[in-house]
Amino acid sequence: MKRFYRAAILMLATLQPAAADPTMEPVWMMVQHDVADIAAWRDVFDGGLTIRQDAGELQFEILTLSTFPKSVIGIFEWTSEEEALAFVNSSSVRAAMTSAGVISEPVILIHENDPRYWNTSDEPAATSADIASSN
Repeated sequence: MKRFYRAAILMLATLQPAAADPTMEPVWMMVQHDVADIAAWRDVFDGGLTIRQDAGELQFEILTLSTFPKSVIGIFEWTSEEEALAFVNSSSVRAAMTSAGVISEPVILIHENDPRYWNTSDEPAATSADIASSN
């Protein structure tokens, strides 16, 4: 589990903000759920890229855990909290999740892209070599 958290932190640290409307505040959303078949889920997820982007998604990363291979974690940047929540709460997304084989209720966390939490120190960012050497 320790390795996952470090990998997830590194993954978030390497994501670069996408160009967005400067009047909107982007947010990060994490979604976790279990699936019956990861390949079938991924086909449906990948097929929805344009729909997600049109709804306000700026970028995403998908993570899985070797210890829980049917657990999927998505980390998404959205143009706003309102657009992110409207998307995940829509009946069409819920229907797509069901058809993709989602077998658990999703856990959804929203984090504002608040500059108070940005790393402004002179300390260099962690690299994958740092994480590998600490295990």
